[in-house]
Amino acid sequence: MIKAVFYKSKNSFKGFEISGHSGYAKRGKDIICASVSSLSLHTARILSDECEAVKTLEQNDTGWLSIKLKSTDEITDMLIKSLIKTLREIQEEYSGYLLVEVKE
Repeated sequence: MIKAVFYKSKNSFKGFEISGHSGYAKRGKDIICASVSSLSLHTARILSDECEAVKTLEQNDTGWLSIKLKSTDEITDMLIKSLIKTLREIQEEYSGYLLVEVKE
């Protein structure tokens, strides 16, 4: 299962961590892993390149991505809320393969 945890404090996001594999299909054929990876890496790239909001971005090839934000504003919060909404839609469609949590 893929686990996506978003960290929030005082109404703004501080970062997120996504880890694991869905187990929906074999490696290279897993549409859930591909979707989550594409969405999360795209969001991380925008946060890093366009918003310059990323303090640390770590990832590895075992299915792990961690983002810590150095600053937040309306745009960074909107990007993360959009990522959460889309991941929750995937979670609804493919329950048991993806878990999305927001921790305060």
